Amino acid sequence: MSAPYRLLEPRERARYWRSFAESAVPGLVTLVLIAATTVPLFATVPVIPDLALLAVLVWATFQPGLMPAWLAFLLGAASDLLSALPLGVHATLLPGVVLFVRLTARFGPHRYGYDWLFAAAVVFAASFVEWQLLALGGVSGPFAPLAIQAAITALTYPAVVALFAGIQRRLALV
Repeated sequence: MSAPYRLLEPRERARYWRSFAESAVPGLVTLVLIAATTVPLFATVPVIPDLALLAVLVWATFQPGLMPAWLAFLLGAASDLLSALPLGVHATLLPGVVLFVRLTARFGPHRYGYDWLFAAAVVFAASFVEWQLLALGGVSGPFAPLAIQAAITALTYPAVVALFAGIQRRLALV
């Protein structure tokens, strides 16, 4: 926006607010998914996928302009607060995933099988880093529960991609 807001015409103001709303969609959708993972579920193993990690990964892969690292940091901090993790685990992990995806996105083709394989590798690597960050935060434990959660998260990838594709088509995010 080059002119002050009060000097804009009504059509320009509408375009400004629409672009603002479009840029807020990934953060809001990811925040809803983070809140959905806090639903109490009584199980002996972590069967809820890490939807925060998956949402940030999908947005960073397919719409990198709508998921900057600073937004991933804020979403990670919200995820840490809502899931009672030591503050900084997801706040460190999610921007790292965004930066890694941005660095590696140009090297691989965007085909469905490749994207799913890439996402699974990133999810398992992120789970290992999360395990290390949790140990640094004083929450040590075996890696097996996080590996199970990583497998479930990787299997959830197609559903999250379909959800986000529907959101992008519905809102015409470009």
